[in-house]
Amino acid sequence: MFQILTVLLLELQLSVGSALFTVEVPQQLYIVEYGSNVTMECRFPVNGSLNLGLLTVVWEQKGQSQSKSKEVYTLRNGKAFPPSQHQDYIGRAALLHSELKLGRAILQITSVKITDAGSYLCLIDYQGVDYKYITLEVKAPYKKINTQVMRKPGEDKFVFMCQSEGFPLAEVFWQNAKNFNLSGSVNTTYTLTADGLYNVTSMLTFKPNMSENCSCVFWNKELNGETSAHISTLALMSTPYSGQKSLILFIIPTCVMVAVLPSALIIFQKRKSFKNGQSKKDKKRKLNPNLKDENRDDFNSQTEALYLSTVTTSRDNGSVGL
Repeated sequence: MFQILTVLLLELQLSVGSALFTVEVPQQLYIVEYGSNVTMECRFPVNGSLNLGLLTVVWEQKGQSQSKSKEVYTLRNGKAFPPSQHQDYIGRAALLHSELKLGRAILQITSVKITDAGSYLCLIDYQGVDYKYITLEVKAPYKKINTQVMRKPGEDKFVFMCQSEGFPLAEVFWQNAKNFNLSGSVNTTYTLTADGLYNVTSMLTFKPNMSENCSCVFWNKELNGETSAHISTLALMSTPYSGQKSLILFIIPTCVMVAVLPSALIIFQKRKSFKNGQSKKDKKRKLNPNLKDENRDDFNSQTEALYLSTVTTSRDNGSVGL
């Protein structure tokens, strides 16, 4: 790629009409958010109509920590030249061919990464040669903060943990409801992800006040932005018992069900047996209308015996109730 650039620059110096061919950029700085898409543009004169077969467009990128440039996209003599494209941009970088006839060389990059940031060279060779540089900055705010609360074993202290990813590296502060820094043991660490993001974890160990709230604040100095997560210390005090409460709420209904279920089954079986027996008696009664109802006779006999017993007892006591 550097050989191509050298040849093109030499052509620029030797060409008589090259001074009339100028590449322009409508925007020199692009600031985009991590994961979004970006389109960067440079313009060139087409002199009425474009002869695509004579056009060569080269986009290169050089990051801040890179010693060599990466070829983002190359159009040579009107045709794409994929073999020279760097692997970091395969499937993510493309040139909008429909805009070339208007003299616009627009590079589109999707799913922007932190490593995409840097300086971009836009070189055009078409009846003359010229180039311009464009700067791309990528930001990644610490949008989502994951929190976790833990009680230190055997101590009346808690550990409040905050974790988030972003770029550039953020500072973490711990504050109370009055925005005063909390006193306690703070441990903040970070690692770099494969995408170039900072994975920041901060832990505060302290003995909370029942009436106090606390928060962790991720301060991104370069972006002049902050994100915070809040927690009530009242919730902290109840943390170790939440699991026991859940267990109790599960055990009690279970015990009730175990105790009631056998009784319910017994009652159900008795009612079923009674209904089956009653059904058989009803069938016999239909077949033999003169058949007496044994249950009714038993009931009448029992009632008569109870009445006679009551009368006898009353006489013995000297009175009869009718």
